[in-house]
Amino acid sequence: MGMTLGKPFSGFFQQIEPRIVLFGLDGTGKSSIVHKLKTGETLTTNIRTIGLEVESIKYRDSTLSFWEEGGQLRYKMIPLWKHCIQEVAGLVFVVDSTDRDRIEEAKYFLNMVIDEIQGNVPDSVAVLVYGNKHDVPGAMSASEITNKLDLASLRNKNWQRNWHTQSSCALSGEGLHEGLDWLLKNAGRM
Repeated sequence: MGMTLGKPFSGFFQQIEPRIVLFGLDGTGKSSIVHKLKTGETLTTNIRTIGLEVESIKYRDSTLSFWEEGGQLRYKMIPLWKHCIQEVAGLVFVVDSTDRDRIEEAKYFLNMVIDEIQGNVPDSVAVLVYGNKHDVPGAMSASEITNKLDLASLRNKNWQRNWHTQSSCALSGEGLHEGLDWLLKNAGRM
C-alpha cells in the first residue's frame, strides 16, 4: 500500500538543487563563468546582468542552482540579500584580477555583503573567490587578491568560513572546475 500511495505523490518531494550565489562588481565575468559552466562555450554577448539571473547547471553528479547577482545595481540589491541567501550552499565572489583600480571597491562591497548576511548564513557555507581574467598580462595572482581583499581580517568579524581564492579565466574555462570542485568539497549542504 505504501508503494501505491508513494507513486502519485513522488513529484511533490523532489530534491532541491543546492543554491550557489555568484556576486561581484560589474564587468568581472560572472555571466561568462555561469555560461561556460553551463554550456562549455564562451559567452559572445556583452549584455550586463540587471537584477538576478538563475540558472540550473549540471555539474559532475549534481545539479546546481546558480543565482547570479547583477553587478551594476549591487548597492540597491543589498536589502534583498537576506532572501537570496536562504538555503544557500555556497557563495562565489568574482573579482576582475586585472582591475587594480577597483580592488578596494571590491573589498568594500564584499564587506557590505558580509555585514548584511551575517547571522543568516550557516557557518558551514564555504566562500570561493574567483580571480577572473588571470590570463591577461599583469593580472593579480590568487594570493595577491586574497591579501588585497584582506580575507584574513574577516575572521575578526566572526566570519569563520572556509575561504579559497582561485585564479580563473571564464573564456578558456581555466580554473573554473578547480574552484567549483573546492566549493563542492567544502560546502555544508551539498
